[in-house]
Amino acid sequence: MTVLSQYQRLECAGIWRGTASDQRQNVFVALGDATLVIRDSADIALAHWSLPAVIRNNPGVRPALYTPGPEAEELLELDDDTMIEAIKTVQRAITRSRPKPGLLRRTILGLGLAAAVGLLGFWLPDALIRHTASILPEATRVDIGRRLLVNMEPVTGLPCRSVAGRNALQRLQRKVLGEAPWAVAVLRGGPVASASLPGNILLMRKSLIEPYSGPEALAGALLVEAARAETEDPIYDLMSHAGLAATFGLLTSGEISDDVLADYAQTILLRPQADPPLAEVLDQFAALGLSTEPYGEAMAPGDTFTNALMAADPRPSGSTAGLIADATWLRLQAICE
Repeated sequence: MTVLSQYQRLECAGIWRGTASDQRQNVFVALGDATLVIRDSADIALAHWSLPAVIRNNPGVRPALYTPGPEAEELLELDDDTMIEAIKTVQRAITRSRPKPGLLRRTILGLGLAAAVGLLGFWLPDALIRHTASILPEATRVDIGRRLLVNMEPVTGLPCRSVAGRNALQRLQRKVLGEAPWAVAVLRGGPVASASLPGNILLMRKSLIEPYSGPEALAGALLVEAARAETEDPIYDLMSHAGLAATFGLLTSGEISDDVLADYAQTILLRPQADPPLAEVLDQFAALGLSTEPYGEAMAPGDTFTNALMAADPRPSGSTAGLIADATWLRLQAICE
């Protein structure tokens, strides 16, 4: 979604805080492509908010108070009429461009129920799962991914949320993955170094960050997990585990129960993961000037895919990429503090 033409380059002053205990500070707010970019007086980005997720806490009251999500501690105060109206207008445009949940549900109930007998009678369960995955709206995928992340917290701990660390992570993410809509969560623990969830959520354990002097291992994990998620849709693995009843419920109603997600969250980090195309991943490492060795050394030994990746290292003499500045990497290393 591109920002509406009349609001391109729109910027105003505001007041922002990172957490409830932080000092409020004067900032500049710019309207970007489906994002709000918050910068300080030195033009350093403090936060990037996704416009579809932004919530106004006090409709009709000034100054307008915004948060980046329902549980976020960040708070932005705006008193600029043009910016307030722009946020509302762009959010409305984004909403109109998405599938309508009510219409989708009625359509699926009408057509899905009629087709369900045929699907169950003539298709294999695998085909039913793949069909459901192919029509699942992105908003539903994101909701499922976020609910899974919450259910994983007893094993992984709370995701790391240092504001400066998350801003540094976003810089590395854009350098490695471009502007694709991935959401990266850094976890404090867990049985695997990286994984992916529905809704374009990539999971990175902090062990890929804290022990290293540079971002090469983390960058490699981002490349591999994004390629893995594009090779085998994470929603497919969820529905394969949940079974036909849960899949059918998702197909006909667009909903999946908390019990199903809680059960899957207990096993997701222990389930075998599909290998992405080796040649494609090697090309991506080469394009970034990135050696596969730092990534391979950070992974569990003995993995066939990782061994093949290291054996065909496109930069055997070492990485040539300058991914992010040293100061940015230091802020990223402190993301869990």
